[in-house]
Amino acid sequence: MKKIVLCFAMSLLLAGTAFAQRGLNSYPVFRGKVVPTERTVTTEVRGGGMSTYKLDYYRGVTFQVDTATAVKVAALVTADAEEAVSCETEKVGDFLTYALIRPKPAKHYNRYLCYQARSTGYSWIITLVYLEGVATLEDLQSMFEKQATKEQ
Repeated sequence: MKKIVLCFAMSLLLAGTAFAQRGLNSYPVFRGKVVPTERTVTTEVRGGGMSTYKLDYYRGVTFQVDTATAVKVAALVTADAEEAVSCETEKVGDFLTYALIRPKPAKHYNRYLCYQARSTGYSWIITLVYLEGVATLEDLQSMFEKQATKEQ
């Protein structure tokens, strides 16, 4: 009986973190609805190893896409930035290349969305990261170093 209760509790915990990005316009990107999951590199970390950074949860996706898909992803991230508590963005021309967004907090922790798009000439490498924890925006800015972006 204890094993059943433990399994049930673990499945609820995993389900909660799997949908942590829910409510964000960029949520479909994390779910593989914009770029198929087999074309993305996904990293997910939770637990004690993140405490050094004052974070409880990290989920990042990186993928290479054509310009049309990059524009679609940038539009979703821009929509998140417009609804955010605070954000810092950079553009090359009209195209969003960098964003550090703080959506509305959930419960007793802060949420962040980090975005970076780099041109490789005919395609874009995009990294989108979702973070949860007690870290402040200043903590993240010291950890998340912007990489130079190239104009297309």
